[in-house]
Amino acid sequence: MKLRTMFMLANGISIAFILVFLIISYVKMVLSPELIFTLTLITVGAGSLSMLAHFLFTSQILKSVNQMTEDTSRIAEGTFDVKVTEKGPKEIQELAHHFNVMSEKLNGMFSEVKRSERYKTELIANVSHDLRTPVSSIRSFAEALLDGVVTDEKTEKKYLETIERETERLSYLIEELLHLSQLESGTSPYEPQLVHPDVILVETLQQFDRKLEEREIELSVHIDEELDVIPMMPDQIKRVLTNLIQNAIAFSYNRSTITISLKKVEAAAVFFIKDEGRGIPEAELEKIFERFFRVEKSRNTKYGGSGLGLAISRQLIELHGGKIGVESSVGEGSEFWFMLPLEIKEE
Repeated sequence: MKLRTMFMLANGISIAFILVFLIISYVKMVLSPELIFTLTLITVGAGSLSMLAHFLFTSQILKSVNQMTEDTSRIAEGTFDVKVTEKGPKEIQELAHHFNVMSEKLNGMFSEVKRSERYKTELIANVSHDLRTPVSSIRSFAEALLDGVVTDEKTEKKYLETIERETERLSYLIEELLHLSQLESGTSPYEPQLVHPDVILVETLQQFDRKLEEREIELSVHIDEELDVIPMMPDQIKRVLTNLIQNAIAFSYNRSTITISLKKVEAAAVFFIKDEGRGIPEAELEKIFERFFRVEKSRNTKYGGSGLGLAISRQLIELHGGKIGVESSVGEGSEFWFMLPLEIKEE
């Protein structure tokens, strides 16, 4: 039975009972037939007007309910960006408001699911690509050695070195994936120590001496004297600095300058790594910290590793309660920065 029919039936039954009791009362009053007839007409007319008023007042309620029913069916079909008009009686407005809040949350959750599915698809595609190359290389060189194609010791050693290098590359990629998964799941511990940032910076830069010399890249370092110890996990911050400096070197021109600055800005220590390289197109700046995203579309390892370095760096900085970002202009270079709070992040 429809809601309108139920309303009208309930109203009709109540009016019918009232009419019967009123007519019985008129008869018991020993009134004249003409007066009883007149009063009965008046009562029937009042009942009819009551039913008409009831019909008109419930129409708006039924209209709102029917609209919500229609919108609910759209949600059932998978359309979550539904918003109903918050009109009608107060209770209906509240119901419509709660419906809109529910719809908005469902839409957000569904968008997140779609985004996760997209990331999953991209992850599988990128991992497949990055795994296929070293695996194919290892297989081809191993087959050459097993088939006896290589006869001299020098070439055999070269093939074995290639297999070892590609194996290390595979191991590094798997380690990066596991580390990123741990960070994104929130299971990575936050155990800071009070460390002098200049010590971390010097220890990190030592590994790049040879690369800088080969490329004739000049290194300029500036450290704010006001900075003392900073709460951080030293190994993790070294990893962030390594990723950023490695990228700066990879995308810098020969005989250019990389400037590293460490400044105190309000209640935070901010690291800046600026190069004079090719720069990053504006359209790609928002994607630079996504998993497997590379500015170099050819995925040439000369310009980076697994494509996970910046994604891991962002997760590590956020684990410290800090922020990371980049500013860049094509042809003028890029400046990556990250900030660490001077107070230990509260769990």
